[in-house]
Amino acid sequence: MSRFKQLGLIQQLMGRKELIRNIGIIAHVDHGKTTLADSLLAGAGLLSTAMAGTARVLDYLDEEQKRKITIKTANITLPVKVNGDQFLLNLVDTPGHVDFTGKVTRALRVIDGAVVVVDAVEEIMAQTEIVMRQALEERVRPVLFINKVDRLITELLLSEEQIQAKLDHIVGGFNDLIDLYACEAFKSQWKIDASMGNVAFGAALHGWGFTLRMAKKKGIKFSDIIKTYQKGEEKKLKETLPVYEAIFEMSVNALPNPKEAQAYRIEEIWDGHVESPVGKGLTQCSDEAPTVFCVTNVHSDGNGSTIVTGRLFSGNIKNGDHLHLVDGLAETEVEEVSVDMGSFREEVGNVPAGNLASLTLTGKVKAGETLVDVAHKAEMVPFEAISYVSEPVVTLAVEPKNPQDIPVLLEQLEKLSSEDPNLKVLVDKQTGEYLLSGMGELHLEVTINQLKAASGLEVSVSSPRVVYMESVEKKGTEALAKSPNKQNSFWVRVSPDGGEIEEQAEILSVDEHRNALLDCSGKTEPLPEATLEAIIGGFEYACKAGPLCGQPTRHLKFELIDFQLNGDFSSAEVMRGMGKAIFGSFLTAEPVLLEPIYKIIVTVAADLASEISRILCSRRGKVTLFEQRGLHTVISGQIPVAETFGFSKEIRSATSGKAFWQSYFDHWEKMPQKLSLQVIIDLRQRKGLSSEVPKPEVFTES
Repeated sequence: MSRFKQLGLIQQLMGRKELIRNIGIIAHVDHGKTTLADSLLAGAGLLSTAMAGTARVLDYLDEEQKRKITIKTANITLPVKVNGDQFLLNLVDTPGHVDFTGKVTRALRVIDGAVVVVDAVEEIMAQTEIVMRQALEERVRPVLFINKVDRLITELLLSEEQIQAKLDHIVGGFNDLIDLYACEAFKSQWKIDASMGNVAFGAALHGWGFTLRMAKKKGIKFSDIIKTYQKGEEKKLKETLPVYEAIFEMSVNALPNPKEAQAYRIEEIWDGHVESPVGKGLTQCSDEAPTVFCVTNVHSDGNGSTIVTGRLFSGNIKNGDHLHLVDGLAETEVEEVSVDMGSFREEVGNVPAGNLASLTLTGKVKAGETLVDVAHKAEMVPFEAISYVSEPVVTLAVEPKNPQDIPVLLEQLEKLSSEDPNLKVLVDKQTGEYLLSGMGELHLEVTINQLKAASGLEVSVSSPRVVYMESVEKKGTEALAKSPNKQNSFWVRVSPDGGEIEEQAEILSVDEHRNALLDCSGKTEPLPEATLEAIIGGFEYACKAGPLCGQPTRHLKFELIDFQLNGDFSSAEVMRGMGKAIFGSFLTAEPVLLEPIYKIIVTVAADLASEISRILCSRRGKVTLFEQRGLHTVISGQIPVAETFGFSKEIRSATSGKAFWQSYFDHWEKMPQKLSLQVIIDLRQRKGLSSEVPKPEVFTES
């Protein structure tokens, strides 16, 4: 029996595409996303209005309740009424902390509109810009909810004219982001204007909000809201201007239904030809077309099945269907089709195109997978790879306290990386360590807690380490190396990425760090497939652990100038010979160590700004911008990730806990030579290598 009386109505509305809105709530951390979501649930009759704002219903994980932050994306299907008509909102609440940006990126793939929440006092912040850029690149249309307007009245004590100016400034900044990141075709069309109903104002914690149309209809002016707060009667606003009414109205009137959205989104997010039968089904959001489902989240049900969450872009999916995993090259059966209701799933049996859903599938599936009807697997190509704005730059070594638990640990780590593509799991063959890399310390801390809870293992965890990369500053020499048996020769030249590519060069492989292997040999006779795979395997192996200190190489071009294969050219011989040639040329190209750099935004009282600047500079950071916002100073800067360990403790101590900051990965940068020398020695020693970087001659022939 269903826990939700609205399930019957939900099933009726799922087939009416014009009545569906797939929307997400996105924002900078602590700007009020989950509080707003509570109010929307109350407006749909799924939560007591008295609890809205404090229940944090969609933050149902223990870690989320404890930390008071959103860690995962949560979906809920809401039947809502707007101006007397019934609609269906498939709502996704997303994390705001930058360590979980990857989850936001995946959520954006399956929504068509985004309610961007902005704190009226703090205005548009670093994470606001990040998620806006991601949304616009996915052709997700944004609307704006300016939250915490009450703070302008009660804390900053602004006049009505000053409040209006501040709100106008936020709207202007929002439109600047659309101008900067939106596709040319949508820049003018998607800009917001309060008079057009795509901007709402309010205070989600107090339960009130309005669009200009709502305020006009109810005969309420902003001066009335100010007076209400001055009288201490703000609770009345929740009754006269319920915030859920404003968001529902804005979502229905200003955001597209799935049929409208897929007509212009598919060409951006799908790799195939839109004029093909599959392509036409996708752009038309057709129920009669082949089943195509995009997976965004994955977790195991503990019984050998996998529960995936995502969106059905075309077709009609039902219990018992057989689907093909486009990336996994395997088949799976649909055991159950459900809709998400926060922490619960309600079985519905089947779902038509344009809806979000959860599927219980046989076998293993990874987040980001594309599922297609088995009958159409030959003509299906996957969705565009999701482009993440950050990278895993912090690493932990994990090992079980009982060595007999190593197989269980590896199984759990593999499961975690399948569920979260922003986690990287690596077994370092040189040290024997099991390494887990993530977006930041919080991301890894949460992951370790999940690992312990899911496995029941007692594990030892190292201190956080930084992920480094190897690169070169100039073109290396043309290096000749032979396979170990001296029967096969390879001539390779390494250079920084960005140089010209010879016309006759053929791109053989590009890895995850944008290292490219080019065949410049000019040979016309095709190689046996196994030999070609071995050459590419040697390239990939060398790129995963460079000769400087065993770190991955980044953004390099490897030209295979020539090769000669004689006698025994087994895969192992070819791979090792190719790797030696790469190492030999690399070491002649002025190798350097790259370190990850965070962009950091600190908001602090003006009198403490100089102390923040001092702390940043003492940690090899630099300040790039000072901006005064009312009583606070916003400091923008950069800081090496290696210098951020212990940063939180120092900054809290120096400011008595009065500073708010956020940092996120920005770029890779050449490490200062004196520091890099010691880091290289430390990395080599940890891997059991000699302290000295080898000479090119170790790998090449004279």
